[in-house]
Amino acid sequence: SPESARREIPRGGPTEAEKVELRSKLLSQRSELGRSSKDLADEALKSSGQDFKVDHMADFGSDNFEQEISLSLLEEETELLHEIDTAIRKIDGQEELPYGLCEECHASGWEDEERGPWIPTGRLDFVPYVRLCVQHQEQQEGDAAQ
Repeated sequence: SPESARREIPRGGPTEAEKVELRSKLLSQRSELGRSSKDLADEALKSSGQDFKVDHMADFGSDNFEQEISLSLLEEETELLHEIDTAIRKIDGQEELPYGLCEECHASGWEDEERGPWIPTGRLDFVPYVRLCVQHQEQQEGDAAQ
């Protein structure tokens, strides 16, 4: 929202050295995902270009199921690549909000007593593309489950 965009960014967050390390980790994950996505896309295309003189309908069903799984995984990986790219742009200062700031803490003005609105470095180290602190992530997942 425009109001949260104007909210002042508080001091804190990952250090420059931590950002360099996390950016490197993100690039590595991006490269790995890119290879995996290409394999999944090849697999999905291969099974869609099959010869339709199938001996058994069960084989045909199984091939379709495998193609659906490949496409589903490809979709998840595409979303993950988007999250990784956004995190890299944040580190590079190309996004509105800085890297490591919990988007929901910032939008709502809520701050943890110890860390403020920043995502702890341990969490970023474990999931470098994460956009929310644990509290807001759990809240969002709880809302989605209802």
